[in-house]
Amino acid sequence: MHRFLNLLLMFTAVLGCSPFAVAAERWETLQAINWVENPTNHSHAGLFGELGPYQFRRDTWRMHTRVPFSQAVDRVQADAVAVKHYEWIKRGFAEAGIDPSPFNIALAWNCGLNAVVSGRVPTATYRYAEQVSNLVETLRQRSRLTVDAVPARHDISFSPQPAAVPQFAIVTNGPRLVIGTPLFHLAN
Repeated sequence: MHRFLNLLLMFTAVLGCSPFAVAAERWETLQAINWVENPTNHSHAGLFGELGPYQFRRDTWRMHTRVPFSQAVDRVQADAVAVKHYEWIKRGFAEAGIDPSPFNIALAWNCGLNAVVSGRVPTATYRYAEQVSNLVETLRQRSRLTVDAVPARHDISFSPQPAAVPQFAIVTNGPRLVIGTPLFHLAN
C-alpha cells in the first residue's frame, strides 16, 4: 500500500496535480450542486420528475447505472451516479477544449453538456451556476482556514480512518457549514 501511494504521488506530481486536490474539487462541486438542487433533502419527485440529492432526471440516471431510478433518493446510490456524471461532464469538456471549472460543470449539470458546448445556455442556468460556484468558493475558503490553522511545529500525516459524513444546517441567510472530515491528523 505504501508503495502504491508513493507511485500515485509521483505520477500526479509529474502531471502537476494532486489526487487530493482533484478529489476535493469534485467533492466541493458536488456538495454545492446538492445544496442548490435539494437543500432540504426531500425525497419527492421534482416538477420534471427529478429525484434525489442531485435531482437527477431519469435519462441522466440511466446513462450511468442500471440501478432502478427509484433508488436516486438513496444517498449512496446518488453519490455514485453523481461522481460518474461529474466525470462524464469533465471528459466532454476536455474533448471540446472547455475548462472544467465548477461554474462550467454546474452549467452542464443544469442544462446539459451539449447546450454548454454549443453556447446555448439559458439565463436561469447562469444564475444556477453562479450559486454553485459561490458555494464552492465558500467551501474552499473554509477548507483553507482549517489547513492554515494547523500549527507549523506539527507533522501532518495521512490517517486511514474513514471520513465523517459532512453535516450542515441551513439558516435564513445561507448555509452554515459544519464539516467533519478527519482526513489528516496531527502527529507529535
